[in-house]
Amino acid sequence: MSSHAAGSDEPIRKLILTGGFLAVTVGAFVAHTSPAAGYELSIYASTPTAVWFGLAAAMLVSLAVAFAPATDGSRTRSIALVLGGLVMAVFAGLPIVRGYHFYGHHDALTHLGWARGIAEGSISPFDLLYPGIHTVSVFVNAVVGIPITRALLLVGVFSTIAFAVFVPLSVGTIVPDSLAVSIATFGAFLLLPVTTISTFMHPHAMTQTILLFALFVFVLLKYVTADERRSAGLPMLVAVVAIAAVVYHPQYVAHMLVVMVGICVIQLFFPRLPLVSRTKIARQVAGHQRLYGLTLFVLGAFLLWSANHGFFSGFAGRAITSALEYILTGSGQAGASIVAQGGSVLSIGGSLTEVFLKLFFAHLVVTVLATALIATVFLVGRPARFPDVPATTVYLATGLAGLSALFVVYFASVTSEMYFRVFGLMMVFAVILASIAFHTTVRSLSARISPPTIRTVAVGIFAILLITSLAAVYASPYTYGQTHHVSQAQMHGYETSFANAGEEVELAGFRGSPNRFADAIFAAETRTNEHASVSPETFEQGPGEYYGIEQYLVVSQVDQERELISYQGLLYSEYDFDSLDDRRDLDRVHANGEVTTYRVNPGA
Repeated sequence: MSSHAAGSDEPIRKLILTGGFLAVTVGAFVAHTSPAAGYELSIYASTPTAVWFGLAAAMLVSLAVAFAPATDGSRTRSIALVLGGLVMAVFAGLPIVRGYHFYGHHDALTHLGWARGIAEGSISPFDLLYPGIHTVSVFVNAVVGIPITRALLLVGVFSTIAFAVFVPLSVGTIVPDSLAVSIATFGAFLLLPVTTISTFMHPHAMTQTILLFALFVFVLLKYVTADERRSAGLPMLVAVVAIAAVVYHPQYVAHMLVVMVGICVIQLFFPRLPLVSRTKIARQVAGHQRLYGLTLFVLGAFLLWSANHGFFSGFAGRAITSALEYILTGSGQAGASIVAQGGSVLSIGGSLTEVFLKLFFAHLVVTVLATALIATVFLVGRPARFPDVPATTVYLATGLAGLSALFVVYFASVTSEMYFRVFGLMMVFAVILASIAFHTTVRSLSARISPPTIRTVAVGIFAILLITSLAAVYASPYTYGQTHHVSQAQMHGYETSFANAGEEVELAGFRGSPNRFADAIFAAETRTNEHASVSPETFEQGPGEYYGIEQYLVVSQVDQERELISYQGLLYSEYDFDSLDDRRDLDRVHANGEVTTYRVNPGA
């Protein structure tokens, strides 16, 4: 398309963009006026179809305009990216827009309790290892006046927006081209760090810090590639981000240090190695700002904070010890969670290939692109006309290598699914490298094939990746899970159960639910009581015989729909739930439509 033709299309593009903003506005309005009436098993299925049409239409407009040739600088392209960002903000904020009381089971409920404790003054943020999301939520709660449950969700949306902003800014630092920034923006929209396995869209300290990892990468790249005369203030910016990260989550800073130490090693030895010292990459590395001093500063801040909170004697000690035990003796349970979940999927007739493609198809594509760029840099040396690409690719590849080593340590240790959180960090690097690779490919092919054809194909590729990736961002029966919706009735049901039980009587529930709701309700720094769990043996033996003491059994709508629909009766049948009201060793004491509480009578 000629410049004149592209210029004459500007009014049409602006009209299309207007339609896109209208579509996302209508979608958000329909979502807001269709609030959740009760617990929703799937946010995808429960959200009106009109909402998805509106968001999809707006994102398609954003893609089409962002990849169209621009003649007035990057004005329409920038507006298109803003439109796409607005779509993502609505998507990430759907639990807020649709009026959820809270969104997040398990860790999220504990975080809710800690945030409530800080707001009420019963918990000091300095007593927590990672008080970041809690203190920010309390600040939002105080300034804006919204409930703490809503403030926590909003902080999660802020982290998602930050990821969508700083990934393209990182790419723009390396490749100052508007098309590259557009590609990186849509790459960020894939939200690859969120896997629903151990990183989630609900309030979750590690997930939010992983998304904020893009900010760290941006300031780091900005610093190392800056001209010495224009780097004033950048060291201070890196230091501020590092200190904030220490408070947000010190374990995240430990991962940052792995990356920073790896870059320091490259800067120290790469220009001195006999085989590469005379290459252009080595000269570029030699011309970059040194990271030694800042790495020592971050290390000091990390040690100062984490040493006072038992980080090394606790989590880090267990991880390293168990990993060494597995490596040296072969004992341990490396990857046990993957094996267990894989076996569960097979038991209900699912396919591991199907689950893998649903969860990781976009990750696979991005990983292939990132690997191709890394291989090109190491084999060819200069895959692009932008001078900072080779050296920064070496930096990011080194960071990926360090995180891969951590992945192996976590995989071999007893740290449950922590390796998937490292995987989320790795995806931050991968999407940056893949965006550069994709940009290089588009520019290269445009010289041989019609540019409109190439850009149309690019739009189609991103449309497919966005659909496949975002369809698995929220847990749902599509990925053999359930949306972590916490309704007001559910919260009230547990509050009533705890009140009826008193301090002396324990609660029993499915998959540790009473423990987490106790965290949220009592807002204590540490759990006041360890409650019992329900297992298949509870139904086989009968609650009275199984527990052998007087206590309460709590069954919620979440439990039933998760076990019967999402898990397709893997452990519990419909008969198990239906039989509860007929058991002589159970007395129903409370029910509100979503939560039912029974008293267990061991002698009945």
